[in-house]
Amino acid sequence: MDKKGVVISFINMKGGVGKTTLSIGIADYLAKLEGNRVLMIDIDPQFNATHSLIDAYKKKSAIDDAVIDDESLDIRTTIEEVIQGKTDYDDEDEEVSDNFYTLEVLKNNKTIFQLFKPQLDMSKRYVLPKAEDLIINLKNGLDLISGDLNLVLANKSSDFSLVKRLKNFISENRLRSEYDYIIIDCPPTLTIYTDSALLASDFYIIPNRIDRYSIIGIDSLQTAVGNLVDSEGIDLKCLGIVYTMVNKNMNLKQMKIKTDFESKKSVNDIDIFDSVSHIVNHIQYGYSGTLPTKYKSSLEDIESISHEMLSKIAFTLESVK
Repeated sequence: MDKKGVVISFINMKGGVGKTTLSIGIADYLAKLEGNRVLMIDIDPQFNATHSLIDAYKKKSAIDDAVIDDESLDIRTTIEEVIQGKTDYDDEDEEVSDNFYTLEVLKNNKTIFQLFKPQLDMSKRYVLPKAEDLIINLKNGLDLISGDLNLVLANKSSDFSLVKRLKNFISENRLRSEYDYIIIDCPPTLTIYTDSALLASDFYIIPNRIDRYSIIGIDSLQTAVGNLVDSEGIDLKCLGIVYTMVNKNMNLKQMKIKTDFESKKSVNDIDIFDSVSHIVNHIQYGYSGTLPTKYKSSLEDIESISHEMLSKIAFTLESVK
């Protein structure tokens, strides 16, 4: 019997919540440390997930399995280390990863934009790309469909058929049989891409930062999901909210914001993960790239969140049998 891969969207209508960091961290963890086959789809026009993963796996000093003990590593880099060339950051590395995206990805049109190009000649039938036309391999067990700034052009189209292209692409290429997990990094706005990702998904996760305005993104998202479920009749389930960029020592003000947030009506019916991801300065400053599985403290968070996510998926799938 063929396996049936699970499609999960990571989405919040509010930006700056650590959505991309969480999604690529879980994708990398599931592939590298859980032995799964994972496809990462970057459908966000900002395509930060694409840059992070290409930087990690396609630059000259490609990532290895070493995990940096960031808790014992000073975030400040000494002048001596820079002079001696002992930092992981390297202009040549950046050029190599940029060249890979430009020469290998863009030049060969291997981006998500190929799925959403508006049809200009109505006399010709649109043909979905094949899997090999879009998917690039990053490492054993982890593949990527790269993002593309040109997505801003397709979003201006009023052709609703574009919304169904990602779902059809996954179905026609039998990607659920090829991958254990397909993870989609969504844009923080209501666009055809958010609808397309949700329409193709079995589940969605809401990364959310504890701040005064965090409820705004939840309200917008739940309204959009409700409208999509009603209009398309899809079976889309929310796995819950994951708190991101959390201070390890929350003060009273932050605790009050958290309590107020959880008391809101729109949050009442949403599970909240016990696991959280904490602020890791090395990710923000890119000491050794922005992939959270590279750093000890963030890897621990990703591992905990991933296991909780898998438990929620297993419970949900079991309960509908």
